[in-house]
Amino acid sequence: MNNWTNTLRTKFAPLPENTTAIVFRLLFPEEDTRRKYDMQETRLASALADCFGTSAAPLHQWAADGSSGCLGEEVLKVLNKTSSYTVDYISPFSIAEVDNMLEELASHSGYSDISVRTNNPRATRRSKTAILRALYRSLSPLDASFLTQIILKDLRPLLYPLPEVHYTVALKSFNSVSVTQLSKEDAMKAWDPTRRMLNIYRVRSGLDEAATAFDAGVTGTIVPRIGTPIGIPKSEKGRACLHALEILKASKEIWVETKYDGERAQIHVQILDSGRSRITIFSKSKRDSTWDRYGIHGVVREALGLSEEPSLDSSSTARVKTDVILDAEMVAWHGDNIDEFWRIRALVEHTARGVRHQPEPNVPPVNYSQASLMTDVSDDRHLGLVFFDILMLDSTSLLSVPYSSRRAILESVIQPIPSRAIFADRTRIALHTTPNNNDPTLHHVFAQCLARPEEGLVLKAAEAGYNDMRFPWVKLKRDYIPGYGDCVDLVILGGSWDKNRARELRVAPNAYTTFYIGGLHNAEQMKKDPTARPHFHIYFTASYGLSRDGLEETNFLIKSSDAIPYDSNHQLAALPFTFTIFPGLVPPTVILREPLLAELFGAGFTKSPRSRHYELRFPRITKIFRSRERTWQDGMNLQDLHKVARDVVGRDRSNKDIDDWNNSVWGKPISPSISRKRKAKADIWEEKLIADDRLRARKQGWTAFDSRVLQAAPSICSSPLPLRTRTNVGVSRNSSPASPPLAPNPSTPPPRHKARLPSVYPSPISSPLAVQPPNKIPSPAISTKDRESISDVLSKSLVFVAAQNPISRERWKLKVPPERIVHSLEALFIACGWDSGVPPSPWVRRGIIVLDVDESIVHKTNILDAMNERRAACIHQSNRAAISMLERNMLD
Repeated sequence: MNNWTNTLRTKFAPLPENTTAIVFRLLFPEEDTRRKYDMQETRLASALADCFGTSAAPLHQWAADGSSGCLGEEVLKVLNKTSSYTVDYISPFSIAEVDNMLEELASHSGYSDISVRTNNPRATRRSKTAILRALYRSLSPLDASFLTQIILKDLRPLLYPLPEVHYTVALKSFNSVSVTQLSKEDAMKAWDPTRRMLNIYRVRSGLDEAATAFDAGVTGTIVPRIGTPIGIPKSEKGRACLHALEILKASKEIWVETKYDGERAQIHVQILDSGRSRITIFSKSKRDSTWDRYGIHGVVREALGLSEEPSLDSSSTARVKTDVILDAEMVAWHGDNIDEFWRIRALVEHTARGVRHQPEPNVPPVNYSQASLMTDVSDDRHLGLVFFDILMLDSTSLLSVPYSSRRAILESVIQPIPSRAIFADRTRIALHTTPNNNDPTLHHVFAQCLARPEEGLVLKAAEAGYNDMRFPWVKLKRDYIPGYGDCVDLVILGGSWDKNRARELRVAPNAYTTFYIGGLHNAEQMKKDPTARPHFHIYFTASYGLSRDGLEETNFLIKSSDAIPYDSNHQLAALPFTFTIFPGLVPPTVILREPLLAELFGAGFTKSPRSRHYELRFPRITKIFRSRERTWQDGMNLQDLHKVARDVVGRDRSNKDIDDWNNSVWGKPISPSISRKRKAKADIWEEKLIADDRLRARKQGWTAFDSRVLQAAPSICSSPLPLRTRTNVGVSRNSSPASPPLAPNPSTPPPRHKARLPSVYPSPISSPLAVQPPNKIPSPAISTKDRESISDVLSKSLVFVAAQNPISRERWKLKVPPERIVHSLEALFIACGWDSGVPPSPWVRRGIIVLDVDESIVHKTNILDAMNERRAACIHQSNRAAISMLERNMLD
């Protein structure tokens, strides 16, 4: 790039106007977000065959086994046979003329920027065929091949040709440092050694805008410009809580923001002279998505105190005088909660203006267990925004302002709107002060995030500017940490070559890079009829996870198994199973005669449009099993997968409210809701995060930073009082002794079945829960006999430690054998037989709940309310055990 740039400037100085912008548009066509051509390989191959007057068959074989996998390369082969141009022929077209014709070609697409279509109105522009003929008729074969890949927006296969053709050599003998691909940042450094263009691009991240400013000689401090996207800061990946903090250890104070599962929206708002406001919205890819996201325009204006009609604007409500640039996440709302990520797409299509608008589908009523997954749009779902940063206000750049100050400005500008516009939740963590047991730790915050569940966290240094290289943003997500992603066993039923993954791996089309994943659909039928053929539903693909050696081994396994070429015109009767393929998938190349079991992990679960089944988000294959190791029968069927996914995303089963109502009428236990299970999940996650960080610190060698961070985590040095048994325990609530021991918390609605059951308080010993007012039972001295009998007590008991303070929880667990500990109240209920339909554990005679009396009233009330529900229901059942509660006053 350096040599080419120097030669260009030597031979053609001075360079024509706009040369910088044109060169970068042609060299990095994937970054040209303004122009869309609506042509991929299949459509472009047919159009080029018409231009050349040749058969389209050779061009349509660009991805066939034995070909290059590059349409531009196939164009070169065809034209080398038919073109009359010599090797040293130079086209009479200048790059500016080629660029203008590409602009005209892009004007035919409704997805191109409005400026492209305005500059080439329908009345004057030529047809696509006429433009392509004009472009290609005076090009040499080599130039034509490059132009083809520019239209396809991918020059990689021509700039970095395949070193090997056979998949084994390409995968196993690959040298990762043999080729360094040119990035746009490196190209900018070569084009401008002073790095002025690169500095402009970091603030004004449109290639055209950065190139124009560079050619115009813009100097000094570069400020953002309304209508030009600002580059999103690159973030580091936190591989563990301790690792994430280590990256920012030079900071004195860190803010941990919740990363919401939505689509990035950089919002530019300009107040015009007429008083109206103009909104421009850029997506994460820097594409102008203003009209695609028309559904949030009203939310933006309302949050800023603006009105669509200037006559209604008021200086007393408007918090922006001239302009503002905001960073936000566009999310789907369902009632008062943020909905799942996959809901966004349909809401955008339903509310968009222009080519992306899709009318709401008419879904016929159907009796289906996953009917709520059939349509993504409903009356109580809508788009909303989560604001987390502000980059410019009233023409003043805030990029260099510390994060803590930017957040304060943001909160003064935005007016939250319930269920429509909120601020990102965040927690402060001080790194260089003495830890306090009441201060939140990253382990605790991340555990709460995983239990809710949210996508993850973003750590930001309080003193960092926007896109500050000294203090990068650090993302902490579950699937970033080894062993923490959602893991399932599903079956592989097909394979294919995917051009994008193949170009990353640099392999030819004779390699399988992408695998088709499905699950057993008729598990219940096969249980009833062992002779039934298994029926699989293939509905998503996985291209990542395997090492190059693992991928080569899988290719060998498939190619040696006599796989059948896929033909969508007829069912493959020779197979021992039947299958269906989700219509949204590109058909596979081959179908396996015998499905392979694969272990996959991902970042939660999502759903494709019009699909009824959850699939892993960002799926990665960790292992593919040979049939002698594990067979497809060991995999998860679609019904079980749906239950797992529903639990992970925090979604109650369909008709749960009806089932709960029925159970309450008949005095049966009500199944716990997702929200009730989250506390137990958070405790489990926190314990695991702390334990894993301590293990890593020990293996890698403790540092002073490790010790300081983990000092705030639960300590296991101090010992609590030995356990002692009491069958009736006074529960301290910091209230008057006359207060009812089981009075429900005002914020927690009482159980619906409670009033229908007779009062049994105070309860006999046969009742699962007996409680007396506090301060009535003296605490006896602990004798040697008490200490000796505790082992007998625990031998037939299960213990749940109900403590929010991680230090207290860790201390209690030192006194209880690990095999006697359960991690949730629900698990304790099930083991003791207090859950409808689940037989009790035969050896459990009692359940013990350790409840620290210094816990918050809300937490204790939640525990007691849950126990009271089960107590009322269990009165009408045969009793198996009485519950014992242990009390310890942390203030003693």
